[in-house]
Amino acid sequence: MKQLLRINQLYLLLLIILFTGPQCGKSKKEVIPVPSLSSVSPVKGIVGEPVTVSGQNIGNADKVTFNSIASTIVSNTSTTITTVVPAGATVGANKVAVTTSGGKSNELSFEVVKEPDNVDPQPPTLSKIIPAANFTEYPVLIYGDNLSGAIHVTFNDKEAVVYTNNKKVITATVPKDLSAGAVTVKVTTVKGTSTINFQVSGAPPAGPASVNFSIIAIPPPAYVPTISNNWSCGLFSQQDGNNFVDLNTDDGTFNYDVTGTYEYHFNTVKDYNDLNYIEFTNKKTGETFAGQFSSSSANPCVLKMVLISSKTGTISTCTFDRRSNDSNLQCDQ
Repeated sequence: MKQLLRINQLYLLLLIILFTGPQCGKSKKEVIPVPSLSSVSPVKGIVGEPVTVSGQNIGNADKVTFNSIASTIVSNTSTTITTVVPAGATVGANKVAVTTSGGKSNELSFEVVKEPDNVDPQPPTLSKIIPAANFTEYPVLIYGDNLSGAIHVTFNDKEAVVYTNNKKVITATVPKDLSAGAVTVKVTTVKGTSTINFQVSGAPPAGPASVNFSIIAIPPPAYVPTISNNWSCGLFSQQDGNNFVDLNTDDGTFNYDVTGTYEYHFNTVKDYNDLNYIEFTNKKTGETFAGQFSSSSANPCVLKMVLISSKTGTISTCTFDRRSNDSNLQCDQ
């Protein structure tokens, strides 16, 4: 009887080993999560420019693609990847994705920009912004030097819409969704970057500006923005070089309240207007008007300036009809 009991016990122990032993040696197969992307910064750029991709579960990425073109991974953590816009990427809209052993991520939009045709030889510098403060979705003029071919204009890393761009001035719009307060404006060209401070006034009380610098038509090569005439915003007389005064503000001793300066030049080698800006200030009111000349023809009947006020941030136009000096003038309407 005891022997039978011992046999049964041994048999039971064997069954336990058979059914439980192998399970102890088994390990659960590791589940690697699918990568998820949250942002790409910047959202546009030229080939070779650094790009930061942010998200979750993107460590040990196998590749980052712009559409179907794989890019070089410079550095990689579980939440960020630094890469560059790959050679061969399609100019225009691209979809950025990250692939890991867990699978392929969602896709985010990125614009590959054609490298600018006109690039100044030195890094950009910034000197001022007119107006010094403005609402979001309102226009500004960014002054400096070597600004041709700007790739990015950002306000606290938010991309701004750029309307015109030449060697010494950029016209752009303050990006929406910025809180009121001080921000850093950064201009990036092929040659480098430069920054300047700007004050955001907050959201526009009546919505976006109704007019911005998109109305500027870049003047053609033969355009001559004569300044010594009776414009709708002043009787301007050129004094020396590119400096001028408003004759209507003379106090009788050749002391003018309104003084200004301008530069305009068509670069025949580069085939574009590398200089185009005008600025004049009323010393009594402290208001400055700054902007650019605009024309849709080489021989316009009406000369036009597109100007922004340093006080209100709004756009206006100032015109001069050349036919007022010569009724027989042959010109383009």
